Amino acid sequence: MKKEKWVHLQGLVDCATAHLAISALPGLSCTSISLLSRGSYNIVYKLEFSDGTRLAASVSSLDEEDFDPKAKHSEIETMKFVHESGLYPDIPVPEIFTWDTTFTNPACAPYVLMELISGRALANDLNDLYQPQQISYIKLLARLQASLSKPVPFHQIESIARGDGQHVVGPLMTLTQSCLGGPYKSIGDLWRAQVEEQMVHALEKWCSIETDFLTRKYKWPCIAQMFAELFQLLSSLIPHFQPPKSYSSLVLHHPDLALRNILFDESSISSGDLKIAALIDWGGAQILPLMFTAKYPDDLRTTGKYPFEKPGWDENEDWDTLPCDWTSTGDPSQWPRVFGPGPGSGLKLRDFSPCVRAGISKFHLRTYFNTCYAEQLHALYGDANLARATLFREVTYYMKFHEVLCGSWKTWVGHNNRIRETYWRLHIAGHGVKGSEEAIIRLNIYCESAELPVCDLGIAGEYPVIIEYELDPRTMKLVPKGSVFS
Repeated sequence: MKKEKWVHLQGLVDCATAHLAISALPGLSCTSISLLSRGSYNIVYKLEFSDGTRLAASVSSLDEEDFDPKAKHSEIETMKFVHESGLYPDIPVPEIFTWDTTFTNPACAPYVLMELISGRALANDLNDLYQPQQISYIKLLARLQASLSKPVPFHQIESIARGDGQHVVGPLMTLTQSCLGGPYKSIGDLWRAQVEEQMVHALEKWCSIETDFLTRKYKWPCIAQMFAELFQLLSSLIPHFQPPKSYSSLVLHHPDLALRNILFDESSISSGDLKIAALIDWGGAQILPLMFTAKYPDDLRTTGKYPFEKPGWDENEDWDTLPCDWTSTGDPSQWPRVFGPGPGSGLKLRDFSPCVRAGISKFHLRTYFNTCYAEQLHALYGDANLARATLFREVTYYMKFHEVLCGSWKTWVGHNNRIRETYWRLHIAGHGVKGSEEAIIRLNIYCESAELPVCDLGIAGEYPVIIEYELDPRTMKLVPKGSVFS
């Protein structure tokens, strides 16, 4: 059922008034309602009442078929956990008063009534700020990330739920309100469940198709044999990507840590001594091993597609959880020539320089963020573990593997070269054979022990195509045998 375009505001006011009337004097009325913010999943209103009470009302903007009550309950319980547990004194969140996750209440939409926080989110992009301001905000983001790196009193991979009046483990929810099942005893159990789900999909959808091509609409074609190969390769790789002990403690992950979700004390913005009034938008929060929470704040993210496709960038290396590094401008004369609106009715050549410089700036700000994160771990917990101090540098291939496993079979196909190359490099290196706990830092870390070529029987074409690979010592990549010249 489609939800009305506009929430029933009078119904929302009635719900809030009924909640306050429990403890308020007779005659309470709402004197003002105004829009505070509008996001991808929620609309937030400010409600003011005749006795001076002020509330924030977060109302779902999703239609009923797209809304998952489990996701909303998990978001609510996560905020209550952060507010009540005492584990996060540096992370204030609004207090939750009441909620309704149905579409049959007077507001005609799920809503949450909570404390109204006096604060302001940063309106500017990080690159619009002066460098001293950038440094201040990076320090603050790093402190938040370090605060969230504290181990939690849970023992399973999950999202937080409510049971018997306390916080308990629940199914694993995502930022997009998808449910990944669970809870799970280990990250390997989570991955195996996701792989098995794709096999169930294959059995349900592909046993009556008339062509080997599983889909012709997807930009990367896939045949059944490719799916079967990727299924087996990913399944066999799962034991190799168990996080080392230094990174395996379970912590709370905020999946959308960004300046737009931080409310600052307004006086602190003008003074330069930043103080957080609240961290908001906890939808999709998860309990995960520390290693898989090392996602840079969205303000520091760069892609290989913006402001134009980076020279040498591989579309298969486009990741949601990892940035693409822009470290130089290259030759500006080789930049795309794009025209946009100019003076009057004319056109002018677009200048990409500011965007390219901004991308390079974010590369260096990420480096600073890493350093600040390590400093905050030591300041908050006395943690001088070198592995955790370099967390964001070490996790690249673990994060890629996690993103692939938690995606659908289409994600597998989009990264099939990465999956196959990873398998063969680990196979050549004998990773895990000795029983030692070796962190997978970079794929080319294995080049020193790779002595034998790989014989890959491929799946392209009607018959197998035999391709022998060897490691190119200059690029540290697998290339067809015979293409390496001394």
